[in-house]
Amino acid sequence: MGLGEILDSAGQAFTLVGAAPWSLLAGVLVYFIVAEGLMLVPRIGFLLKFCVAALLAPQMLAMFRVAAQGDTPSLRILAGFIHLPLPSMLVLCGTALLPFFIGLCYFGVMGRADGLRFFFGNVLRQKAPEARHFLAFKVIMTVASLPFTYVAPAMVLRGYSGGNALEHGLQAALRHWPSLLALLAVAMAFEALVALLPRRLSALLAAPLVAGFLLFLFAFTYALSVRAFGV
Repeated sequence: MGLGEILDSAGQAFTLVGAAPWSLLAGVLVYFIVAEGLMLVPRIGFLLKFCVAALLAPQMLAMFRVAAQGDTPSLRILAGFIHLPLPSMLVLCGTALLPFFIGLCYFGVMGRADGLRFFFGNVLRQKAPEARHFLAFKVIMTVASLPFTYVAPAMVLRGYSGGNALEHGLQAALRHWPSLLALLAVAMAFEALVALLPRRLSALLAAPLVAGFLLFLFAFTYALSVRAFGV
């Protein structure tokens, strides 16, 4: 996948969002609220967050597929995750948790016990790690997750499940690695934007910024996936 195709996919992502903006935004908000709400559960909140977010990811892509077909996607599509085969659930959770644990290794290497306390304590009581360490953690986790980018799309666009989805997703990532760099650039650009904003303004705009970012990220991933799997 060349630069021209990646840029064209970015343009298609905006077109796709415009096809059903309110329905897709509603889906993103439900996805965000559910995932972030689980984070508040003491001890296991982050594990639940990443697992549930991973299980909802194929359903979000399914909503974008409906929008791409010219129909208005329903929020009921999100509930379809309960019908995923157990092997697919295990693969999705595994590919979400592995990058998380790789990111946690950073705190271990740096001797930052506060990071581990934050992720496995109570986020309402435990102070988050220093901004630079938190950012390093997120960068490492994001990079570690890139090879699994096309696993959920393999389930949605090709109907693969479990190990087959993992295999074909990894193969697609290897073949179309420049698209992964594009997704990484989008993620890093968002982090840079948030970091440059004044703290009060960042807190005020946090929810709208994250919602807009997720909306585009899902749309961009879907557009890239269509090219990656030739559908």
